[in-house]
Amino acid sequence: MNEPAVSIIIPTYNRVRLLREALDSVSRQTFRDFEVIVVDDGSTENVAAVAADHPTRPTVLRQQRKGPAAARNRGIQAARGAILAFLDSDDLWLPEKLERFIAALNAAPGVRIFYGPMAPITEDGRPVPGRSKPCRGGRITEHLFCSSFVHVPTVVCRKDVLLQAKCFDESLPVCEDYDLWLRLSVKETFGLIEEPLALRRLHGDRLSKACMSRNLAIKATVLRRFYEATRAQGCLNPKVAETRLARVCFVAARAALWNGDYQRAAELCRASRHYGQNPVRTWPIALAAAVLGCLGGKSDTPADANMKCTSKGTGVA
Repeated sequence: MNEPAVSIIIPTYNRVRLLREALDSVSRQTFRDFEVIVVDDGSTENVAAVAADHPTRPTVLRQQRKGPAAARNRGIQAARGAILAFLDSDDLWLPEKLERFIAALNAAPGVRIFYGPMAPITEDGRPVPGRSKPCRGGRITEHLFCSSFVHVPTVVCRKDVLLQAKCFDESLPVCEDYDLWLRLSVKETFGLIEEPLALRRLHGDRLSKACMSRNLAIKATVLRRFYEATRAQGCLNPKVAETRLARVCFVAARAALWNGDYQRAAELCRASRHYGQNPVRTWPIALAAAVLGCLGGKSDTPADANMKCTSKGTGVA
């Protein structure tokens, strides 16, 4: 069997209705030389039955529930194509998505990863205006550090790019994509297709919106880890980076306090001050966390709590 030019990787968890629509958007692609790999991340629904009669003839890989990073990595390992494209099971592609991106990759041999903006839609497919972040091409490290604008369902890249970066960090239940794009940005030029060719479905059960306290703490951890690992390489302006870190840690501390995670709130307050946040702003949160913590409350650290918060039966996007 000839190897396909592109391997399309779709992780899913209990979203069979939306998965069918995602596969339908793949079947309408004007570029046809692809394989589809659906990774069922421990669904209780019958994903294989939904995919069995679909025109895209997807390969379905089933694994125990491990999260989106592990699901995508499983798809990468199984991919036969030299180019990878990602789609989440609740999102959609426009028909020219693959054709445009493959043409861009072929026309710019020095650029090994392309992405673009996503156009948001409601759960029933109606456009949502004014919800797209500005995107940038080229060496994007500092811009990306300040704003997470590279979305998984838009990315098309050479497989070896991800293998060299050791793929997605499976210890992260969220922000695993942000972490990977940051690491890649240090070495790779990011190509940009400015037209939105992917659609992001906005709905209440998105993993990115479940347990925001945990998600914000993990985002802070990802940014802190990246900054400390790369600060000697001159990838980031320290003043710009630390302003971002102070703000992200402060917001995460406030969310942790509201969620009753007092130990986490206190630690994030300390981190926010370390990166330059005005102590006057963090003092009320730190004091409340200390007092309420003494009275009894949650004591999870970000590392302890990584996998304890799940969405409403949907999991992988």
